[in-house]
Amino acid sequence: MLHLKGKPDACGLYPGELVMLSLAEKYKTTETCFPSYLTHTYEISNPLKMLKDLHNRMFIDIGNAKDCLSGFKLTELKEIAAALNISVKGKKAEIVDQLSAVSEDALGALVKERTWKLTEKGIEELKANPYIQYFLEKHNYNVTEVGVNIWTVNEEFVKGPKRPYRDIIYGQLNKAMNEAFLQFQKDPALGSAATSRYCECYRLMGLFIEEEGKSYVNASDMYFQYLFKRINIHAGLQLLVNYKAFSYDKKCRETFINRYYEEIQLYPYQKTELLRLLDELNISGDDVRKSLSASFERAQDTGIMSVKEAADFIILELSGDVDQSRELAYKLAKKAVKKI
Repeated sequence: MLHLKGKPDACGLYPGELVMLSLAEKYKTTETCFPSYLTHTYEISNPLKMLKDLHNRMFIDIGNAKDCLSGFKLTELKEIAAALNISVKGKKAEIVDQLSAVSEDALGALVKERTWKLTEKGIEELKANPYIQYFLEKHNYNVTEVGVNIWTVNEEFVKGPKRPYRDIIYGQLNKAMNEAFLQFQKDPALGSAATSRYCECYRLMGLFIEEEGKSYVNASDMYFQYLFKRINIHAGLQLLVNYKAFSYDKKCRETFINRYYEEIQLYPYQKTELLRLLDELNISGDDVRKSLSASFERAQDTGIMSVKEAADFIILELSGDVDQSRELAYKLAKKAVKKI
């Protein structure tokens, strides 16, 4: 018999089953068409069969007529309300409240569909596995980009279910960062995958900390270091490696120098993230330069740009002075390759 992916928890549920349990109340008991992401992302090959299995194991039950109301459209709710001589005026939530006050028998005569409902056992099971909801929620970042996912967290969580799941996720981000660092340190000519992953881990850790809302100082520090490492390690190191490798091709070398700016420019999503962090820090003007410089100093990375030059570049990018930031990047890249 093939087992589901991952490791089961104390009650024997695998990550895929926990995902389906968390989503169960969204589906009618007669539902046969499920979103493809359940299969592609969580490897749930047969959602309906899994729901029925969760029902047999008493993690979910069939809800009553009132449990279905929130799933109806406003027009449908108004039709039900009119049939019961209830006012059809008001917002959806107000009509649902009025219908919920009707007896189950009267409501059930009109509402034939039923949805799944969590039992106490099911509720407790989800409480015991909070990391599942984390991966179902939307975030301003995506930890799966560096290999941290529901399966890797599941493996650690089942070993220590009392350990805060966010500590596990942060620890795995830190581990991914260290592994990427060792990869490009061992062989800088491997390509940009390791340097990109290394820098991205700093960005993700910064946004992860920001999401907790406990320390915007620490969150911004990690994000600022990400920007500096992206300038000097990801783009900078690759420029130097490629420039050296193509010593016989002047045209290619010039292309690499010009491309340096394209690798370090701030894209709209990065500007949005950076401006949000600066707003949360409640700083502006010269304080922005000071904060950037302090984090860049802590990064302890040397490369194409110095601390001051990198701060100048970021501020030019934020200000929309693209011609000046591009010129600065080109000048410093040209200066750096002359040392090779």
